[in-house]
Amino acid sequence: MAEHTNKAYLLLEDGTVFVGNSMGKTGTAIGEVVFNTCTASYEELLSDPTYYGQIVAQTYPLVGNRGVTDENRDSDIMSNGYIVREWCKVPAGGISLHEYLLKRGIVGLSGIDTRRLTRILRDKGYMKGAITDTLDNREMLLEKIRAYTVSGAVEAVTVKSPQHIQAENEKYRIAVPDYGFPRKILDAFLSRGCSVDILPASCTVEQVTALNPNGIFLSDGPADPDDDPVLIRNIAEMIKSGLPVFAVGLGHQMLALAEHAKIIKMPQGHRGSNQPVLVAETGKLMVTEQNHGYTVDKESLPSNTAEILMTNINDGSVEGLFYPSVPALSVQFTPNGSPDSSTSWIFDRFIAMLGEVRA
Repeated sequence: MAEHTNKAYLLLEDGTVFVGNSMGKTGTAIGEVVFNTCTASYEELLSDPTYYGQIVAQTYPLVGNRGVTDENRDSDIMSNGYIVREWCKVPAGGISLHEYLLKRGIVGLSGIDTRRLTRILRDKGYMKGAITDTLDNREMLLEKIRAYTVSGAVEAVTVKSPQHIQAENEKYRIAVPDYGFPRKILDAFLSRGCSVDILPASCTVEQVTALNPNGIFLSDGPADPDDDPVLIRNIAEMIKSGLPVFAVGLGHQMLALAEHAKIIKMPQGHRGSNQPVLVAETGKLMVTEQNHGYTVDKESLPSNTAEILMTNINDGSVEGLFYPSVPALSVQFTPNGSPDSSTSWIFDRFIAMLGEVRA
């Protein structure tokens, strides 16, 4: 296949320009520019709903070696654009990254110094930007970039109607308001005998309790948690039900807001698969996968409401909370349910909470 070498650019809101090559669809894509340090497949990363409205830059230098073997995979791409240092022109199988993005209508950029971009985002904080094939109307594009906001994210990515997933040996049933989360986390529940009912994000406490669940899972999702006051009010009603609650990511943040804590925007955020988290009660360290730009303000936590279970080693931010009166367990990151993972015990603790309430 001939090399794809059409000129393209990344324009950041502060006026910084990176010059590279167009990849995927030709055109312009505006979004919040973030970086990710994972080495996972780009199909999985790009279809992650927590990247809705963002342009993702991959720090790993060469992407797409394996190719996409299933051209008919039906996962939606959630990110607005994709940036890599270099993409593999002749993958081991299937179609190339360029072909994959082209088929999905996603604007991409390759050939820029992703290390320099990462340093800018790390030092100045993440910012808005655009991948574009022309800078002829640079000032007009800058105005559009600076005016860009990620709005209606949860509504855009949530399920439109309820879904039920049956566990083989059902012990418990969990209600899951879908704020926009990668579905792989459900395997951790199903393997532990938990059937799952996925509900649209706007579900009410009456709709949740009508399912007669043993517990509630408040999922991860994209964007600013303060953008969804109706969802926060619904959560405030859900936690009055007495059902055990487990919350992750956006769900963790909105649960904190429902309990009258505050959320603050982080200068850089936590993105990637190597965020170190300390468990207070054991002193053990976990390496976690994260993608978020907001955190719970520890100073705003009511002392009689929440206990801080985990903190981030790098910046001391809140990573895990326990609310004894709910009862609720919440974490900022995405735990891995595999038995050999350092974070699998979090699922086990939630399952134990389900058993305590049933007993």
